[in-house]
Amino acid sequence: MDIKISRNHKIRLSVSMQVLEDTISEVEEIIMKDANQRKLMNETIDNISSWEKALILKRIEEIRGLINYIAKELNLEKRREETRSQILGAMTIQWVNLEEIKSKKLSGYGEVPDEMREFLDPQVDRIISLVNEIAKIATSKEKDREMQRENP
Repeated sequence: MDIKISRNHKIRLSVSMQVLEDTISEVEEIIMKDANQRKLMNETIDNISSWEKALILKRIEEIRGLINYIAKELNLEKRREETRSQILGAMTIQWVNLEEIKSKKLSGYGEVPDEMREFLDPQVDRIISLVNEIAKIATSKEKDREMQRENP
């Protein structure tokens, strides 16, 4: 089959298929997730039976097959993302999120007690420092990493 489609249609379909694939991958991850995953602020209650999980996973594979078929037949473009960019983007979002929970910003929700300010701000600053270190590592060049391995 040789279907000709416009550039705009191709872009729109590519994006939709990418978003759909991301979504079904998230659902698959939820289903396959290890119950002992190390999360402190979230708890997942697994209320889907093994039988239901198997059905959902089967449907996910069917969707993947259809995405693949559509992408091949219409010659859709694949999105390429580098892990460095993904990590840097995630850390940038978290940096902004963390800045927003410092006591100065929290005062918009009401008076922040001194003891909370004295406790919270240094903890958030330390987390921000660690987030910045992760971002720095993700943006450093391979040569820099080799030097760090040689001179720990």
